[in-house]
Amino acid sequence: MAMTLEQVRQVIITRMLSFTGIDQARIQYPNAPSFKVPKDGLWCRLTIAGGSSFISGITDLPCTRRTGSIMIQCFARPHTGEKDITVLSDALLGHFEYFFKDHLQCLQGQSIYAGKVSDFIQYNISIFYSVN
Repeated sequence: MAMTLEQVRQVIITRMLSFTGIDQARIQYPNAPSFKVPKDGLWCRLTIAGGSSFISGITDLPCTRRTGSIMIQCFARPHTGEKDITVLSDALLGHFEYFFKDHLQCLQGQSIYAGKVSDFIQYNISIFYSVN
């Protein structure tokens, strides 16, 4: 049976909750009731973004696969942890790339240095996924 987008969201959040490379209190989850940006050290923001769908086969009805991306924005204060944020990026990619659960398959990922944003340097980790 096909997974719903809500089931996909739950699997991704559960996977992020199992990540031990950063204290869970330093991760901002979607729809979290409150989150305070730490005054020092690293922190992250998780976003789950849906994408396009495509037909992967045809029987009586088309078999549809949906795509999307897991985006984790990682932040550090300038001149305080560029090595640490790079290590964190590697760990997040290793945690999500090629992860498979039920009909969800995480695919290749990427880490992009986004530069200085406000009072932080930012790396964007993106992992693409396909479901059903």
